[in-house]
Amino acid sequence: MEHLNHMHPPDLHLFDRLPDGFTGIGTEKLDSILPGPSLIRIEGENGSPLFVSILLHGNETTGFTAMQQLLAGYGAPHCALPRPLLLFVGNVAAAVRGVRKLEGQADYNRIWQGERYPEHLLARHVLAEIVKAAPIAGIDLHNNTGKNPHYGCINRLDHSSLSLARRFSKTIVWFTEPHEVLAVALSAICPAVTLECGVSGDAAGTKHVENYLRYCLELPEESLFTPPANHYNDLFHTTARMLLSEGIRPGFGRCSDETDVCFREDLETLNFERVPEGTELGLYRNGVPPIMVIDNLNRNVTDRYLLFSENRILTRVPVVPSMFTSDVKVILQDCLGYIMEPYEAEW
Repeated sequence: MEHLNHMHPPDLHLFDRLPDGFTGIGTEKLDSILPGPSLIRIEGENGSPLFVSILLHGNETTGFTAMQQLLAGYGAPHCALPRPLLLFVGNVAAAVRGVRKLEGQADYNRIWQGERYPEHLLARHVLAEIVKAAPIAGIDLHNNTGKNPHYGCINRLDHSSLSLARRFSKTIVWFTEPHEVLAVALSAICPAVTLECGVSGDAAGTKHVENYLRYCLELPEESLFTPPANHYNDLFHTTARMLLSEGIRPGFGRCSDETDVCFREDLETLNFERVPEGTELGLYRNGVPPIMVIDNLNRNVTDRYLLFSENRILTRVPVVPSMFTSDVKVILQDCLGYIMEPYEAEW
């Protein structure tokens, strides 16, 4: 069980203008202008602000880089944006070190409901400020560690949320768990979307996000929530997540004797594919199944989805995975990936 520091809740730092130097600084020096988690109000010409969150995970930098390019293009802070912007810069300390989170920290995208961690106080402060600002929409920017398309995630099946997601990608994921993420809390305040922008550092992903944010700042409100003319989409519903059992040591490809489970080397290529029944995901040792599948009601549904036979891990039914990753640290800190099903929605 990961040890978490319960002693010192992080302070929220409030800024009424974009700090000088923001658009040119590297993440490794970000703490020289932002002392910690920061909420920055940036002047706009009119209307309700757009809320954007970046760096909830310190090694997911596409949102940060896209925001730097966007703001520099508008001449901020010396020139007003087309619409006011409320920008939350999350785990600054982890971003400086280039990691998802620091040892002893809670995951900054698992603190938006509950009271277990000191970071929950930070989350409540941020949400109170968002409520006061009454944003037109909320956008949380993330990267994947695995091979995934760019896609939008929504937590409510309403017209506005679907439209926000569809403007980013025809691939949309509807999920309700984990319920502690920022976007779930945002969706109770305003239309909200989480954007999964590929792997960190990819220039195409950065430009995609920058263009999307520019649309959101420049489009009139009625246009922002109108789906594009061709609004065909692939909508998936996340039904379960796959976790390693306690103490399991994972590996990929040809594994050593020090691993308990050895997943197929190309596991990430299964993301968003229709994976048929009987597909082998990996091999395990010691006769003890190494994976649990937990559904949205927190029930163990492993036997519904997986078959363990002769030390092989097989799909029991057809599945559509997402966020499968070969990053062992992410697997241990979060999960192996998610299971989805296609979903039909009315526009």
